[in-house]
Amino acid sequence: MIIPEQVLIETVNGKCTVKCIMCGISDWTRKPNIMNKDVFIAILEKLKPYQKRIPLLTLFGCGEPLLDKGLSEKIRIAKKMGFIGLGFASNCTELYEDRSRELIEAGLDTIICSIDGIKSETHEAIRIGANFGKIVRNVRNFIEIRNKIGKTKVLIRFVRQEINKHEWPSFLAYWRKEINKDYGDEVIRFDVHNWGNTVERYNLKDVNREICKDKIICNELSIKLLIRSRGEMAFCDADDNGFFELGNAIVEDPIKIYNNEIFTKYRTFMKNGRISELEYCKDCTIPRSLLLKECH
Repeated sequence: MIIPEQVLIETVNGKCTVKCIMCGISDWTRKPNIMNKDVFIAILEKLKPYQKRIPLLTLFGCGEPLLDKGLSEKIRIAKKMGFIGLGFASNCTELYEDRSRELIEAGLDTIICSIDGIKSETHEAIRIGANFGKIVRNVRNFIEIRNKIGKTKVLIRFVRQEINKHEWPSFLAYWRKEINKDYGDEVIRFDVHNWGNTVERYNLKDVNREICKDKIICNELSIKLLIRSRGEMAFCDADDNGFFELGNAIVEDPIKIYNNEIFTKYRTFMKNGRISELEYCKDCTIPRSLLLKECH
């Protein structure tokens, strides 16, 4: 039986404070939702028998996690139940000082801060509706508070694409001075991907057209499990609207679902180099982006 290294629980679906040019939010069909506490606890109860073999629990999906006012409480609940590696990714528009303190005190292990430029005009052209200056202040304040009262790891994430690729060296130099390696902080770079071929005008954003994706195996299907905001099991990161009827983690064992015939088929095809035959994988560039990831 395959146990994932990371479980993602989507606490917020379909709600965000910005509109990113590399996001497929306009194609999401699931009704917006914020996971309630009872659903969250029910899912954790289903995962509890496997928790010692799950090093990462990420509270993130198709939405901005900080729009969940109960996020810190969920972190405390998961910690009390014995789960480790609690984290999430955020655009940091809502990462105010009081919220930062609340998250750190709740026991948050990792926060991924998404910033896509060294200049305001670049970041705001990518993450439409964002205020670059406010976001940078929020992240710097979080680091300062963390340095005083907590131990949360901070990852600064840059999504490289045509519009910002020239800023990566300056971005890296700036944020390496702001982070603190003593806490495990890093600056990381992903190349833009097409979310399973749903990103508009992706060919104009892609910076690695020459890389052959057919030779890449997607290991995500063997290391990452995703549960949506109403308990629905998702197939992968690109599965925003539900490729398959996989079941619900509130009432079923999510690990058994993760080992069903659908997952097994796709893993087998991947292993045998037959990604081009898989309906939901053949045009997806997520594996290529992960292969080219940089951490500093």
